[in-house]
Amino acid sequence: MPATYLEYAFETPALRELIGSAWAQSYGASPEPLPGLIAPDAHVEVVFQLGAPCGVVAGGWERPSPRAMIYGLRHGALQLRPTGDNDMVAFRMAPAVASVVLRSRLADCWDCPIALGDLIGREADALLHRIAATPLPLAGEVLEAWLLNRLSGWDADHARQARLQSALLWSVTNERLSALADDLGFTERTLRRHCESHAGLSPKQLVMSGRMLRACDLLRRSPTTPLADAALRLGFTDQSAFANAFRHYLGMTPAQLRAAPLVHYQPPR
Repeated sequence: MPATYLEYAFETPALRELIGSAWAQSYGASPEPLPGLIAPDAHVEVVFQLGAPCGVVAGGWERPSPRAMIYGLRHGALQLRPTGDNDMVAFRMAPAVASVVLRSRLADCWDCPIALGDLIGREADALLHRIAATPLPLAGEVLEAWLLNRLSGWDADHARQARLQSALLWSVTNERLSALADDLGFTERTLRRHCESHAGLSPKQLVMSGRMLRACDLLRRSPTTPLADAALRLGFTDQSAFANAFRHYLGMTPAQLRAAPLVHYQPPR
């Protein structure tokens, strides 16, 4: 069975603002990974698998995934390997939103698949069963109802945390953390505490994650841009510093990312 893909459009405008994307994919058993690398974008994805759970492939390892899982990716590009016929239903959100939806600190939720039930208990199985009992094109309605309930306590403070994280993630400067904190109206200590509580990441990790995401976007959209020019546009001192950071975070060179047939990532704002 060839892979098929569809996107869900939530009816609630506020939810469309908070949830980056929601989608479903169906595929059959194959010894090859699904097409496309998944680049680290410092967002949290929740994935429900209605058939045979896929394997998660990154670098030199492969591990099985839970039927209902969360995955927050900061390091390494990964691929999904089918282990049988499967329907996947998923949505992606920023860390500040994820901390409210999951009602959990995210410090242990990065760079490895985690069972959703470990965070929200039996509710994860109940939601998985509701999605499985719904025709795939309508599963977005199940997600929307569940997300509206989980986000019912979203308030001005949560919105402030989301704006703070967004400002760090999409920062285009190479300022010291103290200067960034001043620009955002925080002390450095308060900024660090807020990020660790609501993202499970430090401010510097958020800034670097955003820089790597912009690097992926620049390399894919402008394949002829010299790496030295890309490095300067991304806030690195030179091409060598950029290439070393890119290899560290993605496990591949900029040239390898450019050469990949397909790369999935959250587009920069």
